[in-house]
Order: sequence, then C-alpha cells, then structure tokens
Amino acid sequence: MAKYRLASLAELARQMGFAPQDVRALQIARAEELLHIIDPARAYPLDFVIHRITDYRPAEVPPELLAGLALQHDLGLLIEQVSATLNLHADRLHEPVLTIEDLCARLGVTVKTIQRWRRRGLPARSVIFPGGKRRVGFLLSSVERFLTARGAGVLPGTVRPAPDAAETAAMVRNARRLAVECGCCVELMCRRLARKFGRSAMAVLHVLRQHDEQRPDEAVLPLAAAPVDAETAAAITSAYRGGASVRDLARRYARPRSAIYHVILDGFIRRLARRRVKFHDDPLFHHDDAAQMVEALGTCGALSEPSGRDDDRMPRDMPACMRELYRTPLLTGAAERALFTKLNYHKFLFVQARRRLDPELARWREVRALQKHLGAAAAIRQQIVRANLRLAASIARRHASGEAEFMDLLGEGVIALTRAADGFDISRGNRFSTYATWALMKAYARAASRMRVRQARSEGGEERLAEMADARAAAAGRNALDRDQVAALLSRLPVRERSVLAGHFGLEGFATPVNYDELGRMLGISAGSVRRIEARAILRLRQMAAAARND
Repeated sequence: MAKYRLASLAELARQMGFAPQDVRALQIARAEELLHIIDPARAYPLDFVIHRITDYRPAEVPPELLAGLALQHDLGLLIEQVSATLNLHADRLHEPVLTIEDLCARLGVTVKTIQRWRRRGLPARSVIFPGGKRRVGFLLSSVERFLTARGAGVLPGTVRPAPDAAETAAMVRNARRLAVECGCCVELMCRRLARKFGRSAMAVLHVLRQHDEQRPDEAVLPLAAAPVDAETAAAITSAYRGGASVRDLARRYARPRSAIYHVILDGFIRRLARRRVKFHDDPLFHHDDAAQMVEALGTCGALSEPSGRDDDRMPRDMPACMRELYRTPLLTGAAERALFTKLNYHKFLFVQARRRLDPELARWREVRALQKHLGAAAAIRQQIVRANLRLAASIARRHASGEAEFMDLLGEGVIALTRAADGFDISRGNRFSTYATWALMKAYARAASRMRVRQARSEGGEERLAEMADARAAAAGRNALDRDQVAALLSRLPVRERSVLAGHFGLEGFATPVNYDELGRMLGISAGSVRRIEARAILRLRQMAAAARND
C-alpha cells in the first residue's frame, strides 16, 4: 500500500475522514482542483494547502514548506483514500467515470503511461462500478483538464460543465430521431450527437442512460438499431474496396447509408492505426514554415542528367525489360538529401496526424489526408529505389548463375532497397548507396541460398531422397554399434562408477539424464563426490578403449 511522504498530509487525510459525507465530497473536489495547479518544482506553505482543501485556515500552523513533488504524490493518495470512504457509485455521479482500461483504449496508451500520469498529478478516485467491484476511476473532466494543461491532447469534447435541462432535452430529441428515422445504432448515434453538441460520445451516452433511468417509459437507447457485427463489417469494407457503392451496400445489408459510411470509415481508420511507420525526426520538421523549407530543398539538387556513357556501361546480357530502368539517372548528393528529407517529413506528418485523429469524430477528409501523406512517401520511396536499381542489378549479377535467377534476385533487391530506404538516416552524412550495398548483399546471400536448395530438391528427386535415407540408415547402424561397445566397456567398471555414468548420461534403465545433486542424494554422497567419480570413470573408459584399439 502506498505511503504518504508528508506527515502533515497524512494527518490531514485522517482528519478529513471525520467530516460529514457531503463535506468530504466537497473537500475531495477542492483537493482535485489544487492537484491540477501544483508545480512540482515549487514549494507550498502548509496553511495554503489546508485552506485550499478545507476552506478553513487554522490559527496555529507550523511554518512548514511542502515540496511540490511530494505534495503532488500525497494529494493523489489523499483523494483516492478519502473518496473510498464515500462509497461513490459510477452510475450515480454527475459525469462519466473512466477506468484505466477505458483510458488506455481511448488514448492508445499503456497502463504504465496511466500510472505515470497519476504520479504527475492525474486525480483518481475510488469508485464502485456496476457489478459491485471497487476500482480506481477518473472523472472525464479531470482527464481532459490534465491532458489539456500538459499539451498531451484531449479526449473528444472540451472541458465543459454538465449539460443543463435544455441541452439534455435537445440531445434526447435528436437521439430519438436518429434511432427511429435514421436507424442508427447506439455507437453511431452517440458519435453524431457528440459532433453536433461538441461533447464526447461517452458524455452523450452517459446523458442518455441517465434519461432512460429517470424516464423508463420514454427510453431512447432501446429504440436504436442493433450494431453491425465484426463479420458483417469486414464484408462491407471488403465489398467497398472491391468497387461497391455505399448506396448498393446500404440496400444489400438493409442499413442506413450513414451506418455503412461509418463502418467503412472505421475499417480504414483501423488499418491506418495498425500501419507501422518509422521515420527519422529532424528539427526542421517542427518549424512553422517546415513545408516551405522542405519543398525548397527539392529545388536545390537535381537528378544527374543521363549520358551516353551510361549506355556504354550497361551489361550486354541485361534483359530488355530492365534496360529502361537501368537508364534512370543517379541521384546527386543534394538530391538524395532532399528526397530523404521529404520522405521522412511526410511520414512525420502522417504520424502526427494519426495521433490527433479521434476515431469517434473522424471524417473522410482526415482519413484522406493521412492517405495522402502515405502516398507521397511511397512515391518518393519509389523514386529512390528506381535511382538505385543499377546498384541492385550489379550486385545481383555476382550472385546469379542465369537470367532467371538474376530476375529473381533483382526482385529481392527491390524489396531490400525499399526496406533500406525506410531505415536510412540521411543526417549521419553517408550516401544511401553505402547503406544499401550491405542490405543488398545480405538479402542476395539469403535468397541465393534458398534458390539453390529449391533447385537441388527439384533436380535430385527420388535418387537424392534414397541417398539421404541410405546415409541415415548407415549412421543409425554405426550408432547402434557404438552403443554396444559402450555397454561392454561399462560392464567392466566398478558398480559405483557405472551407476554414476549411467545416471548422468541416461543409460541402463535411466529414462532421462540425472543431475549431480540428484545422483548424490541417490548414492548418499555429495555432488562434488559424484563429479570426481564421473571423472575417474571416464578416464578409466578411455584407457580401456585405447587398449582395445591396440589389440
């Protein structure tokens, strides 16, 4: 259990436990307000802390300064422990309460990140959730305020007070229309209302649930359509990517077009969220005019012009389909720096935009912006690969034994160049050809080995399999002969030495080898004695084997 770092805060928490329940609830709220404004680098007087929490300034207070870092830790502990005495129920509070799992899913972070945020001042209360289980909970407004203050992004919706009666009535009225007239499911309904009222979907769902509990005869949520299951959603997304229109899919699955639209949008968002994008950061990317500066780099270095000497250096056995690619001009140093900077900049923009994307409030224009950055990065990567294909071809010729194998290796080279382009760091001052050469050599060595194994299997056929079978049979016969010789030699050893060798190597009735400790317990001696007996027995076996060979 966590302990207080400041004795004065531990005493304050103990005294708060004697206050009436409504006073304790107010003091917890005031403690959360104080926790949000604490600066870990500053020190705070004890009377200031007591007054901010209890609204009472005692006559005699020790002139104690509390370190901000320790105060931040103890305030979080005070809020959690004192709130446990209130028996707060999540479904009875005035705003949504999030669990640690909810925060991880909503923000795409790990449990360790949430725990780190708690140490840095994220207030957490002890709350009883549906089912009667007591867990740590976070008020939605507290999470939004914490993230906003630290620039870590916010949950959907701004920090706003709970909706009043007029806003609640408008939400219920619009929710009823969406459920009855548009056939929306609960999730889609909450998303559309969240966008309309500028709140999070979770806050909207909380309002609708409270309305249904208070007025069960006018309940709204039961009117919503059933959600689209995962199998149907996958089929809809696949059909859309195959060319089907939203109208045709809505007619086929008897769903409103808005529901089909969001199913397809969710599918694209999930694919983009799973996309692994690696980039090398640059201070240039964080300037306000980074786009203009990166674009200006592209005009500083141009591709080298192709010359007739390139045709002279082209290998005579170069396949016709590769001759045009081989004429692709090489990159100058300036052009290479410009292309790799643009490549990493577009990947940087993609990662930043994906972090800001809220799946519940996302629109197609945001998804298209993400796809645009990926498309631009892919085009630049392809340009880099094409400019270095002659390097891949020259190295492939050293490993290939024919035109067919050369083309297979060249395909492996394109894959290796693509991966190398994603991993290359232009800021280190090296040329890409130096980095790519090692990647190509490794890829070709592995590919050539696989090709030769496949060729040997296809050409050898049954004869090679028969040879392998004969070799294995001969080896098995030799092993059987060796085992017989070992058994004959073991029979000539003293009983204790024979038992030690048989037990340690799994011979003569021992199904598995036994370690020295177990052998020592079986023989009533120490493990060191077992080792010495084994060494003496092995030496005796070697002497007997040498004598047998001489005879």
